[in-house]
Amino acid sequence: MIVCLVGCGKSLIKITAKLDSDPYPMFGRTSARNFYVPVTVSDSLVLNWENDVHGSFTNSSVTIYDEYVFTSDLGGRIYVFDIHDGSKVGMLKSKDAIYSAPLIFKSLVVYAVAEEQYNLTELIIYNFKTGKEIFYEEIYSRVLSEMIALEEGIIFLTESGRLNRYDLSGKSIWQTETDVTTRCSPSLENGIIIFGNDDGEVITVDLEDGEIIDRNFIGGMFTGAPSIDNNIAYMSNNNGIIYAIDLNSTEIIWEHDTGARIIMSPAVDSKNVIIGNLSGSLLSLDKLSGEPNWGQQFKGVFNSTPLLTNYRIIIPDLFRSLYIIDKSTGIPNKIYLLEGRAKLSPVYFDDILFIGFDRGVLRAYDFVY
Repeated sequence: MIVCLVGCGKSLIKITAKLDSDPYPMFGRTSARNFYVPVTVSDSLVLNWENDVHGSFTNSSVTIYDEYVFTSDLGGRIYVFDIHDGSKVGMLKSKDAIYSAPLIFKSLVVYAVAEEQYNLTELIIYNFKTGKEIFYEEIYSRVLSEMIALEEGIIFLTESGRLNRYDLSGKSIWQTETDVTTRCSPSLENGIIIFGNDDGEVITVDLEDGEIIDRNFIGGMFTGAPSIDNNIAYMSNNNGIIYAIDLNSTEIIWEHDTGARIIMSPAVDSKNVIIGNLSGSLLSLDKLSGEPNWGQQFKGVFNSTPLLTNYRIIIPDLFRSLYIIDKSTGIPNKIYLLEGRAKLSPVYFDDILFIGFDRGVLRAYDFVY
């Protein structure tokens, strides 16, 4: 399937992928970003492969299409690895940092390079089947948050608070100015885009025309990405509070104070909301009432969004540990030590677990049953 093997330092991705009806095209896999996979996995892992990238990672994730794993780094590069053996298939080089996961379509990769010196973003659409860049535009303000992949387009926020919708040819569909610094990532469900900003507002925008639906002041500075389920957005802020917010009205349904700053996105399954903070607290809350199911204190710092399966929580911390936790009690079944501070949120795909940590190390683990 590999059309062109890329030599050291060469900036090129040229691969032929089979049509993938269920890829992992963006951070959180879907625009609602709930980080739940309805599978039953073991608590035992064996390393399948390991490879590295040029720079370090943000609290983002890999994206996957067919047999190829895509990732970005703070050194301004997009990498593609073979999912089976981790061999490096291709790479695209830029001069500045990439903070968000690349968006993957059936023949395209879309990514945003943030230029700190000039406060610009290079928005790039690249055809990995032909090995050619098909669109490039410099946009005012940096893109520091995760983007959304639509069926035929993309949604992204700039740090200045401008929400943008583009099609896959690079045409701007609409732009909406909110005029407030924004580091929260947008999420989308039922035609409504939702995000928070640095002034503590929660904003909803209509997907079709870009008009602001609601703008509700709640407080704090919102980070991470909302996780949406059944028209309820679960969002957290720097004050350490997680909120359940009605997607249609932006009214608060419930709130819970975790006691310390939160930068991760919540993870949601059919009954629970899982959230961790920078003091090492990990909590399971009832998604309807916000009442705690359990809370556990760990020695580490939780900054990456966990992966939820049927019975387990898989979450790394900044103190070089990867936990596999019983979802009903919060007690770890296994703890794996890493050689660096964990950064990427774990991703499950085809019974493989992908994680990334400091020094740009990307690992793929198999589950042992």
